[in-house]
Amino acid sequence: MIFHGQQQMNHRLARRMLAWILAISAVAALIATSIQLFFDYRRDLSELEQGMHYIEQNQLPGLSDAAWNFNIPSMQLQLDGIGRSQWVSGASIQYGPKQAAELKTGTVSGSKPFSFELHRNGAIVGTIYIWPNLDVLYRRTVDRFVIVLSTQIGKSLITTFSIFVLMTWLITRPLTQMAQFAQSFQPGQLFRPFRLRRRETASPDELTVLVDALNDAYQRIQKAHEFEVQHAEILSREVEARTRELSLAHQELARLSVTDKLTGIFNRAGLDEALQTAISQARQTQRPLSLIMTDIDHFKQVNDQHGHLTGDQLLQEFARVLRQTIPPTAIPGRWGGEEFLIICPGSDQEQTCALAEQLRSTIASHVFPVVGHKTSSFGVASLTATDSSNDLLRNADDALYEAKRKGRNQVAAAQDRDTTSLQGITDQAIS
Repeated sequence: MIFHGQQQMNHRLARRMLAWILAISAVAALIATSIQLFFDYRRDLSELEQGMHYIEQNQLPGLSDAAWNFNIPSMQLQLDGIGRSQWVSGASIQYGPKQAAELKTGTVSGSKPFSFELHRNGAIVGTIYIWPNLDVLYRRTVDRFVIVLSTQIGKSLITTFSIFVLMTWLITRPLTQMAQFAQSFQPGQLFRPFRLRRRETASPDELTVLVDALNDAYQRIQKAHEFEVQHAEILSREVEARTRELSLAHQELARLSVTDKLTGIFNRAGLDEALQTAISQARQTQRPLSLIMTDIDHFKQVNDQHGHLTGDQLLQEFARVLRQTIPPTAIPGRWGGEEFLIICPGSDQEQTCALAEQLRSTIASHVFPVVGHKTSSFGVASLTATDSSNDLLRNADDALYEAKRKGRNQVAAAQDRDTTSLQGITDQAIS
């Protein structure tokens, strides 16, 4: 089926070539015919002018004598002789006083006539008007056009057919053989070089070069296929190994994207994701959820007095103390700057305040490198039935600033509101 389609393609190529050759030959024939007809027409016009000149030189003197002598029979005889010329359609002569008398012969209408004055003894004795026979000119032009165009068309058809046969035999037929070879080639099978089914030429031509290039290309494809088969298993193992490495790298990148580079705990993006998950789980399980927001008191003084490197060391040590003190279920993270956030799933506000107090006491008694003792302030808030994540964060942040307003180094809980916690709703439903 594929080869049959290839043959149809080759036939279409041959038909296109034939159409182009015919079109070019037709244009060339029209151009050649037009040029030849142009020069033939110019030659006929020249013969017409020469005929008029001949009449002027050889016949007008006799007409002048006859007009001078008012020899009407002689004038009519000479006028009829002029009218019998193949280039003359008709003629008329005006003579006599004021040239009022007139003799005619043939057709004296149509195209613009040639006019000649008749002179005798220094006086104008008459005027002759000669109408050219343009029908002869046109008829000769048409006859030539038919003959020349027919000849050119015949030559073009013979040339086109000859070129078509030669191109089909010399080009289209070898291309069809190459297409058969290309369609039959299968990598991995025994390879036999392609040879054109034609008489061997003494010197290589373009088709020979194309066949050699085709054989070389398929030999390289064959070798490449063998190489591919030999190394497919090795490549498969390498791909599996690289896939595992890439998966681990993606996991590491995912971890780093939510990890604070300085402290090694969650960054703000990681905390946002963890908080959304914790809120969703708390609403599904009807268990409490609380937050602790804390920051280091007077942290700016550390940077101003000891430099940012000491401030970074303080943040790292502060995060380490938080991780060691909080329970395994709590999720710590750096909220930004010297502020830290601890998500406490399953912990109500009272339990979370107790944990925050324990953290405050531990931080206050801890000796930090370079700066010694430092204190921190804590704000605690618990999720209610109507709270969003922003509400919960805002409440924890307000509690933190309340602790700072009261003098720092203490724990403040979110103010009681006209809402109940998730745990309270659960208790009411059970009772």
